[in-house]
Amino acid sequence: MSTQDLATPPATITVAAVDDHPIVLRGLVDMLHGVTDFDLVDTVASIDALLAGPGARARVVLLDLDLGDESNPSENIRRLLSGDRSVVVFSAAAEPPTVRDAMRAGASGFVPKTDDVADLATAIRAAAAGTGWVSPQLAFLLLTDDAPDRPGLSPQETEALRLYATGMPLKTVARKMNLSPETAKQYIDRVRQKYRRVGRDAATKIDLYKRALEDGHLDPDDEGGDRPAP
Repeated sequence: MSTQDLATPPATITVAAVDDHPIVLRGLVDMLHGVTDFDLVDTVASIDALLAGPGARARVVLLDLDLGDESNPSENIRRLLSGDRSVVVFSAAAEPPTVRDAMRAGASGFVPKTDDVADLATAIRAAAAGTGWVSPQLAFLLLTDDAPDRPGLSPQETEALRLYATGMPLKTVARKMNLSPETAKQYIDRVRQKYRRVGRDAATKIDLYKRALEDGHLDPDDEGGDRPAP
């Protein structure tokens, strides 16, 4: 690493927050104030206010789901994703159906308001990097939730999905599972079929990444590859 590389500061992540509780917005200002790679550019009470102000240029938007204007949470997420933004939900409601709906609408992360600033910072950085994040506690809740459209995967299928969704090539998945590449592919094909049967798209590797995140199959600390490219 060169001297110039050592002297280069980390890229600043522009952040905005949407919440209709002033005390929460004030708390976010205080929480993120000392995080040197964040620039909190706006705190507002509605999506319209964010899109009309400096928050429109934020790379990551922290979004409360239950806004006072009674706007639809999923539609709010989709509106924010119309620009080059990622959304991290920061909400008091963290039941599995709520988390899953937000992730399916396009949120990159979900942080309960009971979590600490370290989790929030991790989720913001992951969103800015183009990856997803939920806390280990939420991942466990999603994994054990008996949702009607959550396919039943065998242990081998689950492990193949988890490894493949981290970005590993199929040959690497096979090697880690002590399988032939053909058998590993069969497991992934079965996973795709099971998701398709419950009406959830899993045709591409990025689709599988999203399904694994939504259903709690990805541990936030999983390492083994890069997030699959679209």
